[in-house]
Amino acid sequence: MKGARSSLAIVSVIMLLGATVAYAGPWGGGCGAGFGKGAMGGQGGAIWQDLSKEQQQQALSLRTEFLKKAESVRSEIAKKRIQMLEMAAKDTPDEAAIEKLREEIWALKDTLRNERRALGTKMRGLLTPEQKKKFGPMGFGGGFGGGFGGFHGCPRAGGGPVL
Repeated sequence: MKGARSSLAIVSVIMLLGATVAYAGPWGGGCGAGFGKGAMGGQGGAIWQDLSKEQQQQALSLRTEFLKKAESVRSEIAKKRIQMLEMAAKDTPDEAAIEKLREEIWALKDTLRNERRALGTKMRGLLTPEQKKKFGPMGFGGGFGGGFGGFHGCPRAGGGPVL
């Protein structure tokens, strides 16, 4: 039984690392689904290009602020996942403590989702009425990419700068 739990813990860690690497692509400047011109029916790059320089600066500032907060929350989630894996790998795991960590992780994920929604609202607040009409309710800060829409884009696809 101990060998099976050990194997399960190793597989879980490998899956966690794999998911982390896969998720990191667009954040590190990749061009995944939902970024660049592919987002929102091909208008991701157009959104960025239609913003004034002031709007672009404000959007970059909002995004940077969000990324700093998100990084902190993601780091805390990762630490708690590792703790949970270590607890589960013990000969006699404390199920109550594992469940408590699971609930803490869910709460942190809720925090991250709320931050994304707030960012989307702030991003849409930067648009003029004409831009809102042109891009629709999901065109900027409300589409794929967790609140960024096609804003930051993929440079190869004509989107805005990737931080």
